[in-house]
Amino acid sequence: MRATSVRVFLFLFCSISFTIAWGQDDMNISYKETPLKNVLSGLEQKTGLLFSYSDEVVAAKTVTLSAKSIEISLLLRLLQENTGLMFERVGENQVIISVPSNKTSVCGYLFDALSKTPLPYATILVNHSSNGYTTDENGYFSIEYENLQQGVLFQYVGYATQLLASTDFGKTNCRNILLYPKAESLKEVVVKSYLIKGIDKNKDGSLSIKSSEQDALPGLVEPDIFQSIQWVPGVTSINETLSDIQIRGGSPDQNLILFDNIKIYNAGHFFGMVSIFNPNITAGATVFKGGASPEYGNRISGVIDIQGEHQVPEKTAIGIGLNGTQVDAFVKARLNDKVGLVVSGRRSYTDVFGFETPIFSAISEKVFQNTVIVDNGSSPIVDVEEEEASLLEGNETFYFYDANAKLILKPSDKDSIYLSALLTNNDLNFRLLDEENISQDILTTENQGISFKWSGIRAGRWKHSLSGYYSNYETGYRNVFREEQEVQEENLRRNAVEDYGLDLRMGYDLNETHEFTLGYQTSTNTVFYQLFRDQSGIEDIEPEDEDPEGVDSSQDNRDFNEISTRSNTSNAFYGDYSLRTKNRGLIRLGIRASNFSILEDWFWEPRLNVEYPLANFFRLKFTGEKRYQAISQLVEFEDTQSRLESGIWTLTDNEDFPLLESQQFSGGVLIDFSGWTFDLDAYVKKIDGLTSFTNGFTSASEDYSRGSSDILGLDFLMKKQLGDYRIWMGYTYNTVEYQFNELADSKFPGNNDITHNLTLSSTYNSGNWKFSLGWNYRTGAPFTPIAGFNNTTGDITFGDINSLRLPDYHRMDASAQYHFPLSSKKSAKGLFGISLQNLYAREVPLSIFYRVDENPDTGLQEIERLEQLSLGIAPNFLVRFSF
Repeated sequence: MRATSVRVFLFLFCSISFTIAWGQDDMNISYKETPLKNVLSGLEQKTGLLFSYSDEVVAAKTVTLSAKSIEISLLLRLLQENTGLMFERVGENQVIISVPSNKTSVCGYLFDALSKTPLPYATILVNHSSNGYTTDENGYFSIEYENLQQGVLFQYVGYATQLLASTDFGKTNCRNILLYPKAESLKEVVVKSYLIKGIDKNKDGSLSIKSSEQDALPGLVEPDIFQSIQWVPGVTSINETLSDIQIRGGSPDQNLILFDNIKIYNAGHFFGMVSIFNPNITAGATVFKGGASPEYGNRISGVIDIQGEHQVPEKTAIGIGLNGTQVDAFVKARLNDKVGLVVSGRRSYTDVFGFETPIFSAISEKVFQNTVIVDNGSSPIVDVEEEEASLLEGNETFYFYDANAKLILKPSDKDSIYLSALLTNNDLNFRLLDEENISQDILTTENQGISFKWSGIRAGRWKHSLSGYYSNYETGYRNVFREEQEVQEENLRRNAVEDYGLDLRMGYDLNETHEFTLGYQTSTNTVFYQLFRDQSGIEDIEPEDEDPEGVDSSQDNRDFNEISTRSNTSNAFYGDYSLRTKNRGLIRLGIRASNFSILEDWFWEPRLNVEYPLANFFRLKFTGEKRYQAISQLVEFEDTQSRLESGIWTLTDNEDFPLLESQQFSGGVLIDFSGWTFDLDAYVKKIDGLTSFTNGFTSASEDYSRGSSDILGLDFLMKKQLGDYRIWMGYTYNTVEYQFNELADSKFPGNNDITHNLTLSSTYNSGNWKFSLGWNYRTGAPFTPIAGFNNTTGDITFGDINSLRLPDYHRMDASAQYHFPLSSKKSAKGLFGISLQNLYAREVPLSIFYRVDENPDTGLQEIERLEQLSLGIAPNFLVRFSF
């Protein structure tokens, strides 16, 4: 009985098991737009399977499927194809449903294509993201990423960048990648998007600005290098111009400005309000506030090294643009695989069409028509809106233009040859009316320059370059002051600088960590200037006479006529050793030895630059340098009314114009993590060789004095990036103290002593739109008050030099850009941009000077204080098309 029961039980169990197994492997189904969740519930009952899933994963999924006698494995595969989800069978009865992963795994080794040595710590960017990877000490890398649609970008200092798609890695997804050395060494970036996209921080402490990649900045309708760097702590312009950039308390003439190795002596159109460099053909710039390589010489402050296009265009491109000050056009032509040509031109247009745009009118008012006359020269300085002052009437004929051309040759992967040319011009005829008085200003300024460069690499480790340049700068200025149609005063300034030179450089990479560079530079400067003044009024000048060379300076009855022509040939040898540590640190030791023929002596300039990371996100910084400068600007600080372009370049003679010498030390930290950037630099700078002729004090003292300056400063940046939104704060504390024993018994604030400078800025990108808003505040510049005035003799008694300050300066700027395609072709693009400088229209004096005039009714002398005001509200626009 018991055995029979067991046999019956086994028979029933096998029958049931067979029925279940048959039901699981072969069934009929029919669904039409049925929610996936309902399908899964039904299948669990039919098959005995257990489906594990998240409600969010299956919520929006439906199934349309019909089949007879279908097996479970095929059913799961069809459900996967129907829903786009992953159905993974785990064990006998459990199925896990999930969203499929798009991750791609790629790996490989990075090698030098010539020497076949590995490239350690190379930068790897996925889909052009700012978050990158690095190779290890053996050049190996491994990346797992969800989507590699835009490929993997490999970058290494001194090598050509290479972009690979995920399909380039083959079935194994792992391969050897060869990078070819390139003639131009690239600076290694440690902080991408230091302020905004297109402004990066390099390992050596310099900034890289790439105009073609740059996002919007407050008040800019399109990228401009000189406007952009003013949002960087430690860089400012007291008079709101682009040409008078002051870096860490130095004066504008102490900055070395290069364009394709051409030395630039005037960087601005429209009296510095518009840059002379067309951003559409500018590949980028490298900016040093300190710690510059010894290859940069004969300037004692900052370095702004601007580079034009340096790659053969992938295809020919044409662009045209129009904004509130000028119209421009450019062509980037691909002649063949190894030859490219870039040509561009810009010109102001208001003189042609006879009308002024709002931005042109605002700049004109600042430059020409907002000279405020305060009848009582000793009255306090207050904001313009609180002060009753008269604006002088004026009319001007003015235009500017510039042109660039560059030939790019790539005869091989290891060689690059460039030929570059630059031409800029400004012309002005301005008349200023003040009751019965007429003042006329005629000004022409022109820059010309050409350069060539051949650079290459040999045997994988030897780098060489040979470059040369020619630069010619000329300016002529004439001012005539009439009283009741009779010439009372006549002033003339002429200045010309001819500069040409060669640079030969050799570099050797001992290995991945040690690099040596040796170089030789020679240059010749010939500088001419004439300062002429006549108050006798014996010669009248007709308004149409615009030739500044028309004055006969040989007449003996002129009040003042100084003419100077001097030449100097400098020869310099420099060397540089760089240690690149495995943790992306840098130790650079440099030395420069310069000989100036005008002084017949050698001068040694040691340089030190250290950036050492204590962690991936934390770096320590230190720089030290000594530098000399043999050419500088004197300020012809006479009491002419318009005071246009008063800087005059002159060479040292080691007597009236001594050799400038500076020493600078800085130290700080750089922190970059999780979208936060903190950058802190403290610095001290000592400058010797200053004179009262080269600094132009408002006391207008005729006594020659030689002096020095002591600069103490701190630069701080804090930035946070949240997706497409960036916000940052920049702050500079800077004290500049002058010591001129003939002018004052003790130290006093320098002319450029701007103690506090604060910027608050933000940018936001949304689709095709880019927005930016920023606010700038700084303390007012110092000036010298009047202590007394004799209305009989017209003599002025000045108070303590630079003992008072102008009102604090602040303004808010905004800009917006809209990018859009012109056709289905990605190369055809359009851009609309608008900007507004000084949103709340606040105007304050930026500088003051004084004029003594005779009252025609009383015959007594009167003193007038003339105040140059800041820019009023200034709207601008941009329309640009590129094909």
